[in-house]
Amino acid sequence: MTVPRLAPFFEPRAVAVIGASRDPSKIGGSVLANLRSAGFPGRVIPVNARAETVQGLAAFRSLLTVDGPVDLAVITVPAPAVLATLKECVSKGVGGAVVISAGFRESGEEGRQREAELRCWLADQPLRVMGPNCLGWIRPSGRLNVTFAPGMPEPGGIAFISHSGALAVAILDWARERRMGFSFFASLGNQADLNESDLLAAAAEDPETRVIAAYIEGVADGRRFFAALRDAAAVKPVVLLKTGRSAEGARAVSSHTGALAGSDRAFDAAVRQAGAVRVASVEELFDLARGLESQPLPRGRRLLVVTNGGGLGIVSTDAAREAGLEVAPLDEPVRARLAAVLPPTASLVNPVDLVGDADAARYSHALHAVGGASADSALIVLTAQAATDSPGVARAVIGATRGWTVPLVAAFVGGARVAPGARALEEAGIPCYPFPEPAVRTLAGMALLAERRRRHPEIGASPAAPGVAERWLAGIRADGPGTLGLLEIAPLLDAYGIRCAAGRIAATPEEASRVARSVGFPVALKVVSPDISHKTEVGGVRLGLRSAEEVAAAAADMLERVRAARPKAAITGLLVQPMAAPGKELLLGMVRDPQFGPLVMVGFGGIYVEVLKDTATRLAPVPRAEADAMLDELRMAPLLDGVRGEAPVNRAALVDTICRFAWLASDLPELAELEINPLVAGPEGSVAVDARGRVAPVPAGAPERATA
Repeated sequence: MTVPRLAPFFEPRAVAVIGASRDPSKIGGSVLANLRSAGFPGRVIPVNARAETVQGLAAFRSLLTVDGPVDLAVITVPAPAVLATLKECVSKGVGGAVVISAGFRESGEEGRQREAELRCWLADQPLRVMGPNCLGWIRPSGRLNVTFAPGMPEPGGIAFISHSGALAVAILDWARERRMGFSFFASLGNQADLNESDLLAAAAEDPETRVIAAYIEGVADGRRFFAALRDAAAVKPVVLLKTGRSAEGARAVSSHTGALAGSDRAFDAAVRQAGAVRVASVEELFDLARGLESQPLPRGRRLLVVTNGGGLGIVSTDAAREAGLEVAPLDEPVRARLAAVLPPTASLVNPVDLVGDADAARYSHALHAVGGASADSALIVLTAQAATDSPGVARAVIGATRGWTVPLVAAFVGGARVAPGARALEEAGIPCYPFPEPAVRTLAGMALLAERRRRHPEIGASPAAPGVAERWLAGIRADGPGTLGLLEIAPLLDAYGIRCAAGRIAATPEEASRVARSVGFPVALKVVSPDISHKTEVGGVRLGLRSAEEVAAAAADMLERVRAARPKAAITGLLVQPMAAPGKELLLGMVRDPQFGPLVMVGFGGIYVEVLKDTATRLAPVPRAEADAMLDELRMAPLLDGVRGEAPVNRAALVDTICRFAWLASDLPELAELEINPLVAGPEGSVAVDARGRVAPVPAGAPERATA
């Protein structure tokens, strides 16, 4: 282990159970019984202040009376005694402790104070602690089970990290039935010390771990989590399930960006940008983990389906299309090879339908004929027919696909008649699912993970000259405006190389008409007010004005309408701008997430962005590959390529603008929110037509600048 402070959890030689009970039905007794029944090869030390022997082992009245070293302590004493017990662990030189005891912040004010004291003390100690209020820790290969959950999982390549002890208990029971193995199994509890970031780092460096799966309810430190997740995902597949997708964490801000962004969006952005995958259910979490544990990542999204039932082939195809996989026709040479070995009733397209009387030999002939290079992944489907020999088909599949370099999964649909074949496939390392849909979702998740891991993370350096952001900020604070508009923000955008529609402010309709003549027609006219966030809602925007007379009339009408709609709003003046060249109206915005820092959003819509909700988000700064991927994620992305004769937007320039904007957000932690809306993207590039923002003091404990 290159994380030596976690070695006591991975490679302990002596484990003490403090609070060990003679009664296996109690927590302290259950942990001791599990440790012994798992066959832990090291020394097991029960500590019980009132017993000389516990479950047949000589007991010690105190940890300090134990002869010899102790690597790992498992603490099951009542909560008020936990801190004193941990202090004894430090005195004894114990390197790690698992605190199973409950009675901390989950139990009321007294428990919260107790945990706060524990956290404060742990900050300066050499001891690493898992918990409190956790299920415990399992290292199957070391026969180490220090939980109170019954049974022991098999060794395997999946590291599982959970914020929920109850879910972890259920997963252990479910996994044993399916013979799913783990490299380690961690229930983190209240995370007074060790948290999800620590375990991600440990899993990344653990030679037994091939896949990292985690159930997350929250993140202790957003920036540290992002860094740990990115580092782990660079070396091993990471799959996450996070609860709390609702909008209760959204920022109460007035911008479109703030209305659409929330803590869950920030978490999702971190997962995407780190090269990991987020799933929607516990079932999907482990379905995908099973596929990743034993199969290579696909090169692309082409799927081959081989089945003995036409209906299941259609189901597989529909599921693939919904998941973003391509079930394309096979090449003519492959179809010719299939025709030579299959009956005339078989379908030679994709899916390859071997028809209902297909035996093991037919599966073998078909798979040899298509070979492992016909697609990027493959799904073998079997449904129980009158003469189905599922073990024989499984053996044929295993033999015919040996040496394939594409991921292969199976769906053996049925009950007892297909179960032996499904078991044979699983034992050979080919994941087998009860229906085609979860099998297809697994392959789609693997393809998505492969795409994200291939993205180049380099971001370069900030495009602005050193000190320019600080000087702009000093000037803004000197002027002291509340909400910033385009006039205040334009110099900052210009310093970062983001084009703005030049404009001048006028105080009266007459001055607006004179300014319009100097700017050049056609022009746009907008009300300027620190109290009005969305100008169009109060009649504060007029576009395409083509004469001085039209400008004067529009300005007078605008002032009348705005004053009627918002009589208490302070009106600074009227902004006169040249009309931007035609293009697609986008929003480019930033809010500062309290955990993850600056969150950048791009989307379609202009004034309709909250209706369309067609947006993509990332943490700032944003690499070019991620900015490009953001555009691809938009449902209306094809519009950027031009439709019905329209010229496509300059995509490279748009990506460049996103990256520059993200650097701006990263360089200025005082910038609470910033929005360019609309950002007009056209064939010649992108231009900011309007902008608004807000500067605020940096809150204490705010996350540091992100790295992509």
